[in-house]
Amino acid sequence: RVVAMAARGTSMSAQGFLATRAVCSRIYPRRAHASHARRVVAMAAATEPRTSIAELLSSCVDAARKGCDEIRAVQERRAASGALASTRKDADDPRSALTEADTNAQRAIVNALKATWPTLNIVGEEEDEPLDPSLARQLKKDVCDVSSSPPIASWTEPTSSLTVFVDPVDGTREFVEGRLEAVQCLIGVAFRGRAVGGVVGLPFPENAEEPIIVWGVAQPGATSGVSGAIGGGATDVPQRARLSDANDGLICVTGDSKNESLAAARESVRAAADVVIGGAGNKILALADGRADVALMHFGTSLWDTCAPEAVLRARGGKITDLLGAPLVHDPSRPGGLINDLGVLATSANASKIDPDGRDHAALAATMRADPRLRTLLKRYVGEVDSGGSEGAGARASDIARCLRGAPVAASWVGERIVSTLCGETADGEDAPFTLAGYVAPEEGAFRGLMSDACRLELHWEGGDAASGGMPATAFYKKVVLGDLDHARTKAKTAPLKLSRDVGSAAVEAGFLACPSVLAALNDAGVRVPRCFDADLRPCDDDLIESKFALLLEDFAPAQGWKQERLLTPSQARASLTALAKMHATFMPAAAAARVGVDGDVGEDELLSAVTGAVWPSGAYWQPDMQPAEQMTTLKSIWNDTHLPAFKDAFKERLPELGADVDTIGERLQDVAVDVGAASHPFGPGQAVPEWAQKWKTLIHGDAKSANIFLREDASAPEGWEVGLIDFQWMGFGLGAVDAAHVLLASVDPQTLGYAADDIAHTDPDAPVKLMDHYHVQLCEALAANGAAASAEEAANIWTREETQRQYEAAVLDFCRVIFAYQWVRVKASPQSLKENESSMNKNSYNKSIANAMWVVKECDAVLKKRAAA
Repeated sequence: RVVAMAARGTSMSAQGFLATRAVCSRIYPRRAHASHARRVVAMAAATEPRTSIAELLSSCVDAARKGCDEIRAVQERRAASGALASTRKDADDPRSALTEADTNAQRAIVNALKATWPTLNIVGEEEDEPLDPSLARQLKKDVCDVSSSPPIASWTEPTSSLTVFVDPVDGTREFVEGRLEAVQCLIGVAFRGRAVGGVVGLPFPENAEEPIIVWGVAQPGATSGVSGAIGGGATDVPQRARLSDANDGLICVTGDSKNESLAAARESVRAAADVVIGGAGNKILALADGRADVALMHFGTSLWDTCAPEAVLRARGGKITDLLGAPLVHDPSRPGGLINDLGVLATSANASKIDPDGRDHAALAATMRADPRLRTLLKRYVGEVDSGGSEGAGARASDIARCLRGAPVAASWVGERIVSTLCGETADGEDAPFTLAGYVAPEEGAFRGLMSDACRLELHWEGGDAASGGMPATAFYKKVVLGDLDHARTKAKTAPLKLSRDVGSAAVEAGFLACPSVLAALNDAGVRVPRCFDADLRPCDDDLIESKFALLLEDFAPAQGWKQERLLTPSQARASLTALAKMHATFMPAAAAARVGVDGDVGEDELLSAVTGAVWPSGAYWQPDMQPAEQMTTLKSIWNDTHLPAFKDAFKERLPELGADVDTIGERLQDVAVDVGAASHPFGPGQAVPEWAQKWKTLIHGDAKSANIFLREDASAPEGWEVGLIDFQWMGFGLGAVDAAHVLLASVDPQTLGYAADDIAHTDPDAPVKLMDHYHVQLCEALAANGAAASAEEAANIWTREETQRQYEAAVLDFCRVIFAYQWVRVKASPQSLKENESSMNKNSYNKSIANAMWVVKECDAVLKKRAAA
């Protein structure tokens, strides 16, 4: 697979791909291997030294006290002599001042930390010096009381994943100028680039004779944590008066920089008061202690300026990103180095309550992404095409268009990957026939989902011959950084099996799109699948929530006539079923046998061989092995206790013919759930494949909802629509009728199911049967076209309509199991919730259309009765 990707110009490291596939092999199938997988991971993780975050933070507090003592000693000598020796790292920038306080404090801090934590990675602002044995003192490990949070108290991480950032004197300029209240000593702890622990030492606190050390700790993704303070009589972050008397809006703190972009950011905040104060830590601490609400920082702050105060602010419910809304990555090896070159935006926990318009952090960042003056910050990444001015008005998705290490996606990289894929690996650098001048990532082309983010990149090529040379006008960038997604964090705590499943699904999508022969065969069959220009897979084996994936894909762009529908019309549904039937026929065993010939072995078929190792052994996200086992045993209680009350009036009004039978649907479905699950998904590892299923085995999409189907009008195409498929995370082997059932249950509009325009009268109850008739006809024609049968008629005698119907009915019941036992529970489904979601593009039909929801219930009841009568 890796070789195949290289052959077509698709980038993926062998190590990354194989590591991700290893995750898949461990988590599937669940019943046989999940517990063993957990033991393997635990054993591997146990071999690496781990560090208690609470103990390390305590040592940082103790080290900050030593740093504050050094700063105060230098001040005392200055007060006695009237002189302070200082230099400037940058002769023109007073903020670059360096004094003996900086060097003495860092020396004391680093030596003590190294003595206490010898293998710890420490990054200090000042130049590294040889360790001084006279300063190698053991630091305390029991200073911070985090007992109020048992998860934090017991929290440990591999030592190699931690980095401590030290800014011995934050506010050196202020120290030189005598504004001592703005001086701080900062020590921050980052875990895999995320600020999780912070210590802010105040050597000259207001109304205190001795230093105060403020500390805070918050787990990755948490919206709050634990904080406290030591010294000067303080036990928590000191509460001080607001920095302005303004009581009708936000107080925004900034420095005295005259930068035009920073001025634009201030305008975006629309604060009631803008207050200038010095020191990065001082600004952010002002938010943590309630003196201000928003902090903006210039484009020269460093990771040691922001790591500690971010952790303290997060512990108290605040948030920090760059000005465009992307997380700060506290990793010294990140692109761009140690500088926060896209500025810093920080908000307090109460900012949205104080702002007259109720804007939270995300809303402020979105406003800044829409400001052309702030786009100049991205120029060195995205090119000159979107670097300010009035051209291309509108917000940008510049927080999504980021590489997995946090930097904006570089136009040069996008161009190189596309050109090398389309023109060959040798077409790089100066020999490349086309050069990308830049790109724009409009917000209107962005998707922010529960488990992934994505955006369209509008490409601008140099010269006028790129289009005629086959270079695309757009590309699609999909990114999954699980640790940045709230829903993924929730899954990690409440449903770890599903999180491990999601990590595997990212590898499946990349693996499938990396099979050039497979994609070519599908396109030849009239099924459009996007080419993959690049796949960056970074699974984290010992901590799945830290896994990251990114795909650069061919785009089904509106400018090329492609569109998505909220729900599929009758002609669109038939076209989609036709596309799926063609895909299913291509990968059925009889088609493979026809390709290898009478003397060949089906196992030697290039297409099956290429795809087998890349996709799930058994496709579809709702299959039993991908879901908690309790779904099979809780249907009755969930139906009776949750769905019957929620839909009571709707059932009475829209399904009167069911009468009392509607009350027993949950119980009846629970009775058959295990059997229909096994019948609908017979190809899992370790399962004995029933003889009847072997000839039906094929590649299925596994999530053929309307949001994953693109359509383009084409009079020569089936039903007048060309069909493109996306999102292959649940691609695997299965029964084609499972995909077809999913289309009917989740993707079509009420009229396609036979409802009148009022969505109430069911005027053509046979409409679903006609759709399955259409699917079967198209499947048989495609099987004949693939050489699996001499004619469509012969195919229909081998792969019968009756058997297709039986598979469809089992799939209906199996899918209803996950709708009723999980999906409707998760979204708190009711007629009101469906009404609220009716304009959603991404939700399935039964979660946004009451007519569709009632049809699902009606179809489930009808199939259950037919099954009981058989």
